Amino acid sequence: MTRNRTITFDIGRDLWMTANQRTHWAVKAKRTKALRSMAAGEGFSLEPFGSRLARATAYIGYPRNGRADPANAAPTVKALIDGLVDARVLDDDDHTHLLGPDYRRDPATGITGIWRVRIVLEEAT
Repeated sequence: MTRNRTITFDIGRDLWMTANQRTHWAVKAKRTKALRSMAAGEGFSLEPFGSRLARATAYIGYPRNGRADPANAAPTVKALIDGLVDARVLDDDDHTHLLGPDYRRDPATGITGIWRVRIVLEEAT
């Protein structure tokens, strides 16, 4: 039986990171730390996977409809997954513990300056 865990984060413009941004390292480090802390705080309510292999799918909801490349959200999603490791939801995010994340498009948030990241973790079979 596969048990899924879903966790959703609303990310403001001040923390949103993309693979295409050219951000000063100190700004990126500050955003990464904040996202990681956010995910760790929320992750404590999730049942841990332990040593079982998990599959991650990241659904990205943009402020508006239109063309988008969900994989560009990788820096944001990476920081969130690292926070879930900090919360011990996952033992690690290396290839022996986590497949993915795979990126998908979610419906628009409809809120200017707010992106939504919904991470679905499921036991890999």
